[in-house]
Amino acid sequence: MRLEYKNEIENAFKFWEVKIEGKKVITTYGRIDKTKNPAETENKFSSEEAAKKYAKKKIREKISKGYQEIN
Repeated sequence: MRLEYKNEIENAFKFWEVKIEGKKVITTYGRIDKTKNPAETENKFSSEEAAKKYAKKKIREKISKGYQEIN
């Protein structure tokens, strides 16, 4: 899933992506115009269910901050 935040007043053009791979959640994020080398984090969990729960929580947090889903 990819989310983007755009706010010209704040000069904020950010993206955030999340992928669930089994028991891992991989997030990639950065500035939209600098996607050649984005930052990436990987979190490992004890179960797939825990990984999904974590990803859903992070998605809710981003949406509450104004990020919008991009198809």
